[in-house]
Amino acid sequence: MKIPIQRIISNKKLKVYEEVKKVQLGKEISLISPIQISGTLEYVGNEEVCFNGHISTKVELTCVRCLKKFEQTLEINFSESYVPQYFSSSAPAKEERELEELNVFTYEGNFIDLDKIARDILIEHIPPYPLCPECRANT
Repeated sequence: MKIPIQRIISNKKLKVYEEVKKVQLGKEISLISPIQISGTLEYVGNEEVCFNGHISTKVELTCVRCLKKFEQTLEINFSESYVPQYFSSSAPAKEERELEELNVFTYEGNFIDLDKIARDILIEHIPPYPLCPECRANT
């Protein structure tokens, strides 16, 4: 779901709830249930939008030790700031580093894409070396 920036600016705060049914998370990761993303988009000025929210879903992962598939529920609270992409692409290198250090993300065009946000946050929180419950217990 794409939310127009102008809608966020005119409302100042906008509550959102979306179910994302399809998203590519990687070769070894499959969605078992839709991604539920909810929260509040808040316009804080100078084209910056803060998103305080929650994501929940269930994924199928492959254990790196025994290679069995297993399910994992993900519940993630997040707080992110988004600025237009041209803020970082046209800024001097010093300002780009500062944006990265502050964990400020960018959006393209005149909208914020909730599907992309959900995908990015999930990929960031999926363990790089997943272990099934059995292998985790034997560590």
